[in-house]
Amino acid sequence: MPSSSGKRKTTPSSASIAKRVKTKHVSTDDLPWKKVTKPREADLGTGFDGFLELEEIEDVDVVYEETDAGRVVHFQTKDNDDRHAQVKTDKPGQSSEAVMDRLDVDALPDPVIFDDAALLPAWSTFHLHPQLGRALYSKKYTTPTPIQAQALPLALKGKDIVGVAETGSGKTLAYGLPILHHLLTEAYSHPIPNSKTRRPVRALILAPTRELALQVSFHLNDCLNAVDVAQPEDDAAAEPSKEGKTRKKGKGKAKAAAEGADTENKPKHPPLVSVAAIVGGMSAQKQKRILSRGVDVLVATPGRLWDIIQEDDELAMQIESLRFLVLDEADRMIETGHFAELDNILRLTLRKSDDEVIEPENTLGADEAEAEDSKEGVKAGELQTLVFSATLSKDLQKNLKRRSRGRRRKNEKPASTLDDLLLRLDFRDPAPAVVDISPAGGVVASLKESKIECLANSKDAYLYYFLLRYPGRTLVFLSAIDGIRRLLPLLELLGIPAFPLHSQLEQRQRLKNLDRFKSTPNAVLLATDIAARGLDIPAVDHVVHYQVPRTADTYVHRNGRTARAMRRGFSLLMCAPDERRVVRALMHSLGREEEEVAEMPVELYMLDKLKARIQLAREIDSVQHKAKKEKHERNWLREAADAMEIELDSDLASDDDDEGTTGPSKQKRKAAAAKTAALKAELKAMLAQPLVARGVSTRYITSGVHSIADDMVAGEYHETMVGLRKVEAGEDLVPAKVRKPKGKPKVKEEYEEWGGIEAED
Repeated sequence: MPSSSGKRKTTPSSASIAKRVKTKHVSTDDLPWKKVTKPREADLGTGFDGFLELEEIEDVDVVYEETDAGRVVHFQTKDNDDRHAQVKTDKPGQSSEAVMDRLDVDALPDPVIFDDAALLPAWSTFHLHPQLGRALYSKKYTTPTPIQAQALPLALKGKDIVGVAETGSGKTLAYGLPILHHLLTEAYSHPIPNSKTRRPVRALILAPTRELALQVSFHLNDCLNAVDVAQPEDDAAAEPSKEGKTRKKGKGKAKAAAEGADTENKPKHPPLVSVAAIVGGMSAQKQKRILSRGVDVLVATPGRLWDIIQEDDELAMQIESLRFLVLDEADRMIETGHFAELDNILRLTLRKSDDEVIEPENTLGADEAEAEDSKEGVKAGELQTLVFSATLSKDLQKNLKRRSRGRRRKNEKPASTLDDLLLRLDFRDPAPAVVDISPAGGVVASLKESKIECLANSKDAYLYYFLLRYPGRTLVFLSAIDGIRRLLPLLELLGIPAFPLHSQLEQRQRLKNLDRFKSTPNAVLLATDIAARGLDIPAVDHVVHYQVPRTADTYVHRNGRTARAMRRGFSLLMCAPDERRVVRALMHSLGREEEEVAEMPVELYMLDKLKARIQLAREIDSVQHKAKKEKHERNWLREAADAMEIELDSDLASDDDDEGTTGPSKQKRKAAAAKTAALKAELKAMLAQPLVARGVSTRYITSGVHSIADDMVAGEYHETMVGLRKVEAGEDLVPAKVRKPKGKPKVKEEYEEWGGIEAED
């Protein structure tokens, strides 16, 4: 075979291209300086006040040359030869630029098909991305909620929105679907980027609590997961069998195996749209690694986010050029004295004034830029701000326990936090759309409210009665962590599964307790107000206000943990005599009367029996707490002595568990342990006895004043409290007593005395 005499063209390597870079020496005036804007630190008062403007230069090396006159400085710039930088190809007719474009990217992502007109006709008017339609169909969200129906068209048009809706109305998807639709549409129209490149943050969602931020991240990731949905074409492909039944065409084993092999052979790409949560209480290093890979949608709490921004300049620059900014539960975050880091984050999203931005040199297309700036409204690609909450009234945020001096007039409108939002946020839209569908009085239609007026030291017994009378998942709100620590061991001794949730727990323990509460039937979650906002805990049957909330908006958000998504719910307000004034102020802030809330019926005969259990449980808890405290003090003293390498005296070491322990102290501990065991045995025997209502015979179910046989036949037999009907909370409420309005006393009408027929003539 004859050899070819022509030389074969080879593709030059990157190293050979770098060798052909030409260099030349220029002076400082001839260097290609570029004017840049001031850094963000200039607005924070970090010493940039004396700078008039800043310029930067790239690809310049400083060269020192030794001459007879001394050392001379030269600036060496790189000049790439475009003729040598082009890569030649072997195939004729193919441009080299196309080959360079495909070096770091893969093929376009596979398109997603979904017939929203047939499967989700109520959502088809929004024209969402097929991936979102699949997720909504798999979750059986067949109809948008009112806040979604009104906010989605405006958000998809690029309008800034301030949304106010009742709790559990679907506000997360109201702002999440437009963001995901925009990002998915862009991702499916561009090649899949290389996994080594860092993605810029396109959307930032700020939430007040860690649990809410993690929940929002979970819901948004749920919309991006791949879901198999049966299309209408698949139903049409069903063929009738010999028996007359329809049977779909099945896939052969070889075909199924081939499809499985194809999916395995496909390269694994990073997700087209990534969502991550940055919250406190978790590993900051792991969160920084996630951000280093790049995140499209960032859900965060202000505190942890600002800590990372102070160390990551690139993240700060990305937040300055955001596409979407969302404030969830905005009224909580913009309260005075809360979330000081939020102001620093929002300051990064402000538009730069003309004095701060340094105009670049005259370039081509400047006239087009000026023409685009003159357009009214939000320009394409600018920041879109979405603000959502269940309460946006300043009257609901007032501390009810403080006496207010001034009163609002009757015709005066209540103050709104919308004015504060307009001052703190830089809305690109000159007229943000306000969507307000919050119910009157802050009460959801499917929620039933009730109250119990009792003494402060009797609240434990009434709570125990409620948990036994109406079993179900109950969320008990307290205003202080000390109350949770006192109430938790009592409920555990009484055999009720209870879990704490407050700010002093580690984040891992908080999430673990939430999962236990969701998976345990008839469980109780003792929580502070950190669980009052945004948490979507499924199947919460009851909400108990063990302590009256300080503000009216907290009361609304507490009640919002139940009766979500048109489910039924029940709320119980426990009011002590010293809390009556606060309850009246609470109802007045909501525009309601105190008499509107019905009272919950209580069987006092049953309550007296439960008080004996409560008293015994308190005694056991007191003994255990005392022993635990003494043990903790002994251990602390021994550890401190070991750390200082000193020996304790015999008097101090007498309470220790070493061999030198004296007899009486050991006997005291044994006696205390025996007493505790006896009390626990007594409580166990008391819990084993059934609670029988008055008038019920313990021998014969058909005798007695009240026969329980009929309730057993009808399926209304209460297992825990014998003699009471098994009903749901709220079905047996007693209407509150309506107090007579204080007005002027009625004046008796005076009648003339009749003098007879002659007097009439």
